[in-house]
Amino acid sequence: MDKLMGALADFLASYGGWGIVAVLVILLLFFGDRLLTTIESFWAAFRNISSFTFKRYTSTRLSNQILHAAKVINSVNDDLLPYRVKVKWIKSENIESFLKSGQVIIKIGDDDDINKSFVIAVAEFVRQGLMHNVKRHLRDEPLVQAIDCCAVNKILSQAYIECLSYFQKNLLDRLLKNSDFAKHFELLRQIDYNGLFLPVFLNELTKAMRHFHSHYLIEDFEKETLSFLHYLVNFSKEKYKKLFYDGKYIRVAFGLIANQSFISRHGREAYVEKVRSSLSLGAQTVYLFGWEDKIKIVRQVAERTARADMRIKRVKAHPYRHVFEDHSAARAICMEMTTLDFEPSKNKVKI
Repeated sequence: MDKLMGALADFLASYGGWGIVAVLVILLLFFGDRLLTTIESFWAAFRNISSFTFKRYTSTRLSNQILHAAKVINSVNDDLLPYRVKVKWIKSENIESFLKSGQVIIKIGDDDDINKSFVIAVAEFVRQGLMHNVKRHLRDEPLVQAIDCCAVNKILSQAYIECLSYFQKNLLDRLLKNSDFAKHFELLRQIDYNGLFLPVFLNELTKAMRHFHSHYLIEDFEKETLSFLHYLVNFSKEKYKKLFYDGKYIRVAFGLIANQSFISRHGREAYVEKVRSSLSLGAQTVYLFGWEDKIKIVRQVAERTARADMRIKRVKAHPYRHVFEDHSAARAICMEMTTLDFEPSKNKVKI
């Protein structure tokens, strides 16, 4: 330990301020949430000394709560939301937020109602940070607002359900008076019940943007976004589903493991071949669904397919709660099998 501390001291002496920055970056990368919790604990210990330390404690605590709650979205795709947020208390009632260097800065008035502060902060975090590289291509403001609100609703329902009533009464109900917003929000809620909002819709929109340079504006991307949304709505409602979406920017296929008799007759390999066939037809990603006792089978099929087909670059599990038409719910899973390369330096094309 003495040698380690000595080496660290020599390193800091040699590199000065940049050495401190490097150490902090390493600590953040390796310890992440624990480091943020430690910072919160530090301010908690001194919160009663002055108004400054108390505000630093409450803002740090609120920032940590936001990041913790947002894990339900970031677990799907690293590009959906930033991993940094900073809350600043101001005396004005005007809310100000912006994205700077990958961090969302939120300036809100200090309020005794913690539910109000949390909901406002989450809403601003989502508004500024959610798919910021995608939303610039969407000109339909009610659509963008509906996507944001559906994401906020998802975060609150998964992490801080006690804040949902404030969100619905003070933010959502007001927006629902706009017929265009209400139409989009209802469609998004329908696909969310079927596990399609986060792991498929938002995921695919974000993945599509990885193909293009951020300086270019894709004029017809909004058209494809709406087309894909309506496809997913129909997919979630129709008994005989169209299992392939072949768009200009998004090409995905779907599979549903629900028929036990089919599994008994043909085995798991039949599903493996169906997935491989979809890839051969041009699908970039295949999503395989199942619920309750089929969850294990879905995982097995995805793993077998990945071993059998070298085109698959990544397999990821997205657990969710499937909501049926009678509003009953069941444990479910969506397995994502993609052929896309996620290296940031690749898959860049000019428009």
